[in-house]
Amino acid sequence: MKVRGIKTNFIFNIIGPLLSLVVMLIATPIYIWHIGNARFGLLSITWGLLGYFGFLDLGLSQASANALAKLGDPSSGEERAKVLTTVLWVNLCMGIVGGLIFYFSGSFIIEHLLTVPADLKPEIDTAFPWIASVLPLALVGGIGYGALESRERFLAANVLQVVGSTVGVVAPVICAVYISPSLTLVIPAAVIARLLSVMLALGFALRGESHLSPWSFDWKRARALLSYGGWVSIATITGQILASVDQLVIGAVLGVAAVAYYAVPVSLVLRSQLLAGALSRTLFPRMSRFTPAEAKGLAQKALVTLAYAYGAICGSAIVLARPLLELWMGKDFGSIAGPIADLLFIGGWANGLFSIFFVLLQGQGRPDIVAKVNSFGLIPYIILLWFLVSRFGLLGAGGAWDLMVTSVTGIVFAAARFHPARLVQLVPPLGFVLAAYLYVCIWPPGILGAFLVAGVVAASACAGAMVFDPYTRQFVTSMRFPKHFQRASKRAS
Repeated sequence: MKVRGIKTNFIFNIIGPLLSLVVMLIATPIYIWHIGNARFGLLSITWGLLGYFGFLDLGLSQASANALAKLGDPSSGEERAKVLTTVLWVNLCMGIVGGLIFYFSGSFIIEHLLTVPADLKPEIDTAFPWIASVLPLALVGGIGYGALESRERFLAANVLQVVGSTVGVVAPVICAVYISPSLTLVIPAAVIARLLSVMLALGFALRGESHLSPWSFDWKRARALLSYGGWVSIATITGQILASVDQLVIGAVLGVAAVAYYAVPVSLVLRSQLLAGALSRTLFPRMSRFTPAEAKGLAQKALVTLAYAYGAICGSAIVLARPLLELWMGKDFGSIAGPIADLLFIGGWANGLFSIFFVLLQGQGRPDIVAKVNSFGLIPYIILLWFLVSRFGLLGAGGAWDLMVTSVTGIVFAAARFHPARLVQLVPPLGFVLAAYLYVCIWPPGILGAFLVAGVVAASACAGAMVFDPYTRQFVTSMRFPKHFQRASKRAS
């Protein structure tokens, strides 16, 4: 199997999400202006609810990617065919069942637990069957991308994802602008776009596989995958709840219109993690193939480099958030959402580092650790969230999220048995992030001042990386990844 270098794959995994982010930045204000804050908030909550049902994947998308990465080249045909056919059948059946469950339970939650304007209830009722149909598409589509990434075909995977996400965003926006802002139209448009992107991804991924047959289902292989995937599923669904329950609480306490002022900053923070996501996606196939010592060493080196790189992004974003949101979404919107974004980017930095631990533990067959940490923290987080939202509104939700992600990251850091000295190496990049937040709290900058200060923060973080992180220094001076990475790549081949 021909394996590209880590740097090349990393670049592919950066460019894809970055292009999707640009599309989102352009489309979101147009979307909100035409459908309104209440519809946008309701959509955000609905997609979040749908995400909870991702547990019906049973962790099989990630389990299959892990198994396929260990199997290597498609020339190991029959075993790969068993893995792919098995997970396709299981996920399709679970997706259909889950879609039916979501149709009835989701509509009950929106009808009885949220404050929804009366004129929107008929729209969401009509659109709900379409929303429920997304679940089987999502479960099946993940397998196609996993198959590509297991073979480190990141260029193809990212091209397909960019095309799919662009069509999925642009199609409903066009419908909202030129036909009607009603949810009965924009949601079906999004679902049809999702269907087309899933079919394209599956067709492209399976085209490179051999010995595929709908009769290759293997019960023995299914049990092995479910054993691994069960913990992945728990980790995924609890992580999804931790990531989106704040919007449910805001909708229940403050009303769905308030969710828009929180959902946009959250979306920006999560989108900013494309650097962390690209690195974790790049490393996962190798984490699956490496020995425990090799995988841990690679993760520790990646952690420090990511801390500085993402610290530069988060520190700059904190300074720029409010001025750019006012330009992007309007002064009234930005004045409310800006301070929330500033606060969320602190937790976003910690959440970005968490991705390294997550991919290490999953690659080495220990997804149970993350699942247990998420599960034990869920109820305390919901209690804290409800209390802080009731007392401090949207800023309370942001503070609760920061505390949650920082705590989870710290616990998983310890559980992964990283050397304590790594904590000391994380102090400087964290300092840049906190200094940026302190600055905007004391001297909120205008647009020109914000760009100037953001440049200083980013340059300082980059300089810190050059001084304190030898792997960043070696990468910049040689424009090649460290020799350790190169040796690891050769061993993986």
